[in-house]
Amino acid sequence: MNRKQRRAEKTAPADALALHEEGVKSFLAGHSEKGASLIAQAIAADGQKPDFHYNLAIILKAQGKLKQAAASYQRAVALKPDYADAHNNLGNIWKELGETGKARASFQRALEIKPGNPGTHYSLGLLFSDAGEEDEAVRHLQLCLASDLEDSRGARHLLARMGRALAPEQTSPAQVLKIYDVRSRFWDQESSYFAHALVADALRAHAPQTGLNILDIGCGTGLVGAAVRDLARRLDGVDLSPAMLEKAKAKGIYGRLEQADIIAFLAAHRQSYDAVLGAAALIHFGSLEGVLKAAAHALRENGLFIFTLFAGEPEDFTAAANQRLAQSGCYTHRAAYIEHLAPRCGFSVLELKQVVHEQDQDGNPVPGLVAVLRRETV
Repeated sequence: MNRKQRRAEKTAPADALALHEEGVKSFLAGHSEKGASLIAQAIAADGQKPDFHYNLAIILKAQGKLKQAAASYQRAVALKPDYADAHNNLGNIWKELGETGKARASFQRALEIKPGNPGTHYSLGLLFSDAGEEDEAVRHLQLCLASDLEDSRGARHLLARMGRALAPEQTSPAQVLKIYDVRSRFWDQESSYFAHALVADALRAHAPQTGLNILDIGCGTGLVGAAVRDLARRLDGVDLSPAMLEKAKAKGIYGRLEQADIIAFLAAHRQSYDAVLGAAALIHFGSLEGVLKAAAHALRENGLFIFTLFAGEPEDFTAAANQRLAQSGCYTHRAAYIEHLAPRCGFSVLELKQVVHEQDQDGNPVPGLVAVLRRETV
């Protein structure tokens, strides 16, 4: 081996590690194609690193390339047979591909390596639920909760949907953080989500003038803020997710951004705003009485509270009407509930209409509500 070959052998692994690291950073910044390309280059330089294949699989899954993702996870476990997370994630891919037997085998292997792993018990809970084996689904979801005390996966929500537990009052903060950490990467490119436009249009239809002090609750990456900035004298945003707030901050459209629980923030800002806007923010609350009272506290006389919900019947609110929304920690609400609750919390109803809130992954419309409430005399 000559000097040039020895130098190449020494530098290639370091180059591979740098390419892999840059690929992960690119994906987390929302550039999945670039991330996949960089990690593929890292694998070409050094294909013996299981983490390289594992992280490429994560990106391929996010891109909807399920078969390629499965192949990458298989390469990861071939290199590292005791890679529990890779077995678990491979099981989730097999489940989406309809390979139920392979999914069960992958999950079982993950549990053999990592007994009690809450993520695997959660995945098995979903798998058994889809198969109609409710008792097994409940058993695994309860085992998930036993290890995941903050309920970062929303197991209680799923148990409530099956009638095997009381619905929590709201989505656990840990689950909200987990959901929106992922969604922050692609939220601005989401073309099948309409709540921000619905809220902005409602404000334009009902706002008496420009120069408003506006609060955007659950502001996310700033989609609502960008749509109403021209109406605002002051525009503030609050959200629980630091990943979402980082994206919003980069746009420079808010005068103030704060990471906080939205009810606590509203309660701390008495009569501070002319409008409070919540696009897909209240979907993570069951009972809305607390958030409506807090919004009334933060609004000036005749101020507007405009928000969207997922629509559902016949109960006032439920832990979502379908499995997909339940997995996202969402609730559905009926219009009559808002009509009944609003005056008790200091509001009159200016508008309450059925809308298409978004489209699901198959392009089907997801029914929603837009509510426009006016704060009565303080």
